[in-house]
Amino acid sequence: MSGYNWSGREPTIGDKIKSFFKNTSDVDLNKKAIIALYRVKSSISRISTYIEKLREKEREYFNEVVESKLHHDEKRAKIYAKQVADIRKAVKQLYQVEYMLQHVALKLETFMIFHGATGEVKPVLGIMKSALGLLRESAPYDLWIELQATMKEIETLMDTSVVDVAGSVDVSLDPEAKKVLEEARVVAEQKLKEKYPEIPSLVNLGEEEKTGESTT
Repeated sequence: MSGYNWSGREPTIGDKIKSFFKNTSDVDLNKKAIIALYRVKSSISRISTYIEKLREKEREYFNEVVESKLHHDEKRAKIYAKQVADIRKAVKQLYQVEYMLQHVALKLETFMIFHGATGEVKPVLGIMKSALGLLRESAPYDLWIELQATMKEIETLMDTSVVDVAGSVDVSLDPEAKKVLEEARVVAEQKLKEKYPEIPSLVNLGEEEKTGESTT
């Protein structure tokens, strides 16, 4: 009877977290889950803030492209257009990382609420390593380090060996992780289309610069 909620309402995530510590046999595991979830949400928040900073810089450079075109300064327009393309490439990668981390956070919350098995969150390791690879290319180093620590927390939660995150990100993904990765690409591309205007077409950039993709 002690576990009955006399208020008549459904238990919240906060209620579930508090209940973890009533069972001493689960304290260590659940503490790890809480720490991992906190780190993931902290990383999502920092990525969102960094995206906004990049968007401000992108708008500044885009205006420079327009002004340069109005003054028929093609050389200056091309320089700024290249900067715009580089920023958009970075933002696209950050949108992907943000989406993937939101999925990881949802998995951890579900694990905590329903007291699931650690194997249920194991697919997020592949997602996390892919996110680390993208983040290392497009965000400050300290943010990459923070996400690396987050991944280690999740590995500790599942009692797995630490993955070599500094190496290649070409890891074997299970079907769920592959699906999330593809969804993240689609979401990132859609956000770019919604939020960013086209670079003035008279600026003669290579196609990869216009789209923010690299052929290297």
